[in-house]
Amino acid sequence: MSNDRNKYILIALMIILVGLGYYLLMDSFTEWNYNLEKTKKNPYGTFVTYELLKSKYKKKGFKEIDNSVIESLRKLKKNKTYNYVFINQMPYYDSATVDTICKFAEAGNTVFISCEGINGAFVDSVLYKTYHLSLTTGFNELYYPLFDIDSLENKDKDSIVGDHRYGTFNFIHPSLKNDSGYTYYIKNKADTIVNYYYRFTPVPDTEWTQSIPDINGISFAGNERSYGSGLNFAVLKHGKGEFVILLSALPFTNYFMRTEKGLEYAEKVFSHLPNQTTLWDNISHEYKYSSADDGYRGDSSFGESPLYFILQNRALRWAWYLTILGVIIYAVFHAKRRQNIIPIIEPKQNNSLKYVETIGQLYFHEEEHIEIANEMRLQFLNFIRQKYYMKTNEIDEAFFKQLCLKSAIEEEKIKSIFDEFKDILKVKSINQQKLHHLNKQLEYFYKTCK
Repeated sequence: MSNDRNKYILIALMIILVGLGYYLLMDSFTEWNYNLEKTKKNPYGTFVTYELLKSKYKKKGFKEIDNSVIESLRKLKKNKTYNYVFINQMPYYDSATVDTICKFAEAGNTVFISCEGINGAFVDSVLYKTYHLSLTTGFNELYYPLFDIDSLENKDKDSIVGDHRYGTFNFIHPSLKNDSGYTYYIKNKADTIVNYYYRFTPVPDTEWTQSIPDINGISFAGNERSYGSGLNFAVLKHGKGEFVILLSALPFTNYFMRTEKGLEYAEKVFSHLPNQTTLWDNISHEYKYSSADDGYRGDSSFGESPLYFILQNRALRWAWYLTILGVIIYAVFHAKRRQNIIPIIEPKQNNSLKYVETIGQLYFHEEEHIEIANEMRLQFLNFIRQKYYMKTNEIDEAFFKQLCLKSAIEEEKIKSIFDEFKDILKVKSINQQKLHHLNKQLEYFYKTCK
């Protein structure tokens, strides 16, 4: 029965270890995952960009927003200017956050957003109403031809290089523009790659009763070309500050930044950011439904939780998993029957003196002095046998001399004690004075003997 039990335990542990190993190594199985995470070193993470920005703005100050964007921006010093940086899939701003970011830009700060798409309140209240811009996408143009690529029917050399789809980013300004553009590649076989891009499309002023005020000027800084061309990089002057928006985060992935031209493109993009304290947004890419009118909120409460912090840190994540595994193993093996606790056995105590004292008090109160004297004689003889290893069945001169030598008590005093014992054995009762005299002699022996 125990062998079957051990076999089941081993099988359960193997299943747990295999599952845990797969979960921990999952990143290596999905190395082409388009995650845009600052901690990821795979091709489509943004680890390189994050570290470069952190190093570039270290002297002026580089801070990270890990809680509420609204609260973080409100706590900033009013007499300083800042850069706000968001690089990820999509910023989920609710209307309150959008209002705070707009006031932040109006005060003279720079808001930099690099994302794969924008939705909700920011598009409606900022891009559309303030700058008369709408967003269009090349989803239909880019996604459906992938079926032709997979079946090897599309031979368009301008869009296919081996196993990759490519396109170019470029700038409009002559001092920034590159003759050949900045080429990027997307791996076809990666299921999670986003195969479409948003572009800015100006809405004709004829649709509006009020034109864009001069204080909110627009300048298009760049374009993206894969199938046709589209404006994807805009600088929007907003009060004393500005919005710098790039409708793609692909240029800041490790795969793009590994090349010299990729670094050059990123450097030209970030040249639009002043040299001042920079804030990196860690939470607005998280989606959380809200009862607000737009339904989006970037200030995710999960991002504030201790578990989220543990799982984001590799060392803490490993410690968390090993702790859980250790608890499971302990629970499995602790379930076996345990040995009962062995009770503590107290050592035996010598209660003979207490017994004698108790019996003596009993006899004394009953005035049976002869019984007490006899008990004292027996205890005295027992004391001699145990302490001096002498026989007490023959009491003679040789006995007295030997006891005198061993105890260092005068022979006369020893003989006096035994003379008292002889008298006691001859009578049936004694008075209290004689009992006291015998007790006095015995106490002298016990206290003086060696």
